[in-house]
Amino acid sequence: MKIAVIGAGLSGLNAARILSEYAKVTVFEKNEVGGLLSSLCNSYCIEKFYHHCFRWDEYLLEILKELNLHSKLEWKVVKVGQEYGGKIYSLSTPVEILRYPGMNFLDKIKLAKFTISAKKKNYKDFDIVSVVEGIKEELGEELYRNFFLPLLRSKFGDNYREVSYAWLLARVSIRSNRKLKGEELGYLRGGFVQLVEKLSEGLEIKFESAKIGKGSKWTVNGEDFDAVIFTAPLPELNLNFNIPKIKFQSSICALIIAEEKVTEDIYWTNFTNAPFGAMIEHTNFMPFEDYGEHLIYLASYTTPERLYEKSDSDLRRIYLSFLEKFGFREKYVKKFYVFRAKYSGPIYEKGYLKKVTPYKLAEGFYYAGLTSEANYPERSMNGSLLAGKKVAEKVIEDLLS
Repeated sequence: MKIAVIGAGLSGLNAARILSEYAKVTVFEKNEVGGLLSSLCNSYCIEKFYHHCFRWDEYLLEILKELNLHSKLEWKVVKVGQEYGGKIYSLSTPVEILRYPGMNFLDKIKLAKFTISAKKKNYKDFDIVSVVEGIKEELGEELYRNFFLPLLRSKFGDNYREVSYAWLLARVSIRSNRKLKGEELGYLRGGFVQLVEKLSEGLEIKFESAKIGKGSKWTVNGEDFDAVIFTAPLPELNLNFNIPKIKFQSSICALIIAEEKVTEDIYWTNFTNAPFGAMIEHTNFMPFEDYGEHLIYLASYTTPERLYEKSDSDLRRIYLSFLEKFGFREKYVKKFYVFRAKYSGPIYEKGYLKKVTPYKLAEGFYYAGLTSEANYPERSMNGSLLAGKKVAEKVIEDLLS
């Protein structure tokens, strides 16, 4: 039995790892192993796009234990912040939230009630309601304009109006287990590159583009396979399976290696009006001593058509100029990297739940990835690994049982 897996991201690697016990598996990857979890490695390794995990990422935690990596997983309560009026405020504790000047007391109460009520709602009932309509109806114009709108723009860019209210309710529901001092996050000390390496062990990986064909069997680059699993971004699948089209967004992530940091101890900062959506100071999470320099991500989303609208040098100039407002100087910068992902995730638009891509697309042809049900309401390492597991189980059920 021969199986081809297209794409060596987490979904592809996990599917291949599971199926290799039953069949000869070949993985095809045109870029680099790890996908969105690929890393930059010199004297240490750091992800090109920021990553962390949560306590409820049960399958990821199971995999880390299975691969003997669980002892390296560290949990910390981190601070989150919000920029308002040119100043960054920590919004990690109830007291800090009460003191935050960017929102009146009544709206703070409304927001607190909303996070509680979101858990009680069946988010699927709101799939065809726009997030704008839902927020305005439940929380009012003021909270929508001053709090949610900047977050939606930073997350979805110009497509925010198309997003479903179901997505917001589902996301708030799973993210509302904060501790009194902040949000608890996990990170694999030494980098998630260790997970990618462990998943890849023993696999046959061919670094070449995959050309898929169909004769008596599915073929990849002229070779016959009993099953093909496609785990690369769905827009790159040039075959017509009569499945709903899903809009994708792109990511731009700048990684600054610096001698100084921007904030004293805030890990994640959202901005009201910035050229990027969020700032993630990794070394306000993991120890500075692990790296010997400060690591700062500046993350933003755009459309595939606008992904290369600005050059790396343009982004450096624009981003660093903005950070000067908060006391961060270009002289602190040792290195400035820009990483781009053309299809980093779906836009969870109205009606999205009816568009989720099934694991089986045709006889002998399967899919697992960012638009699988395991990656809703938010793409994650846990969701991608789980999608790989579920597609492998489907293949075993169909072909190998």
